[in-house]
Amino acid sequence: MSTKNVAILGGAFDPVHQDHVTVAKTCLDRGFCDEVWFMPSPDRWDKTLHASPEDRFAMLEMAFSGDKRLVLSDLEIQQGDFRGSYVFLMGVKEKFPDINFRLLVGADSYGNIPHWRDPMNFYGTNYNGPMLLRDIELIVFARNGYPKPDVEAHNANGYAPLLWLGPEEGFNGVYSSTNIRKSLLCNRSECPAGLLPEIYQYILERDLYKE
Repeated sequence: MSTKNVAILGGAFDPVHQDHVTVAKTCLDRGFCDEVWFMPSPDRWDKTLHASPEDRFAMLEMAFSGDKRLVLSDLEIQQGDFRGSYVFLMGVKEKFPDINFRLLVGADSYGNIPHWRDPMNFYGTNYNGPMLLRDIELIVFARNGYPKPDVEAHNANGYAPLLWLGPEEGFNGVYSSTNIRKSLLCNRSECPAGLLPEIYQYILERDLYKE
């Protein structure tokens, strides 16, 4: 029996936008994974969250309802304190030993991975990003303005395999939650580019992102 490949897409999803859904479906269509698990993060040291976990979950459910290959998970929020990607992924691998997990991450984040850390146990030098690169397969997706990773150099470092999801595979990310929130602050009378219409209506009904 073959091992199921699951790509984990973590983040604030504050709010979820078109690129989140498109990159997940492109991964599936390219055969890079069998499922994509969306993992909204809890409160975290490096990012201010603007919507509650309940609202972020509700928007995600609306964004990809009906596609059973896209799975919404509260595992990271249930973890409680934000511990960073490596600690979380090791816990997920222990919980689901029969699944091969791959981390789905943007090209804008790839170069910073060596400096990722567990904020609960960080004393200035003990980054665990290199261990993540060693132990977790990556699917890196294109972000506008950021270069494609050097796959040969990645492999030469002895890291786990890296798959690239770029324009040649049908994806180039251009939207960001930050820019969508800024657009909503300036003009709430029309749906910002990259925001799904049903999510836009939810935001208006719930009065989100007004400040």
